[in-house]
Amino acid sequence: MISLRMVAVALVFPALIATAGCGLLSTTVGGFRITMTSESMKPTIEMGADLTVRRTDDDYVPRLGEIIAFIPGDWSGITPDAMHVSRVIGVPGSTVVCCDSQGRLQVDDNALDEPYVAALPASHLQFSVQVPPGRLWVMSDNRHIALDSRAHRADPGQGTIAVSDVSGVVSPPSQ
Repeated sequence: MISLRMVAVALVFPALIATAGCGLLSTTVGGFRITMTSESMKPTIEMGADLTVRRTDDDYVPRLGEIIAFIPGDWSGITPDAMHVSRVIGVPGSTVVCCDSQGRLQVDDNALDEPYVAALPASHLQFSVQVPPGRLWVMSDNRHIALDSRAHRADPGQGTIAVSDVSGVVSPPSQ
């Protein structure tokens, strides 16, 4: 004879295994999810979008153009421990200059092709920055409203963030 309790365990147990499996998978893979809370990455990422983030480790090597989630340790005037999402524009050792005669950013004297930028010029703010070792220059795609590296040039890292501030690499939602 099967008791009601045994039926409940039989029905619930597979669900617990499935849930634990998903939890283990995301823990093993090292990912997490966040919600975009601003328009700073439009048109690539809409406000309110749920994003999957692949957690980085101590061996993380940033790549130009990657979208990252980070908590900037050197930026003033921000909510402490708030997660930010921007694009890697300058990697350690590179020089980022704004802008050429066509309104494009230049990285190490090469104009960037940035089809994801909301509007040209790539920045209304002129700048030239040499990215120090272990740091990144980040800019969002909706550059005319975003408060990214450009807005923090007076801070200790001169607008850059430490590579160790990066929590993960964002997978943009499918269009």
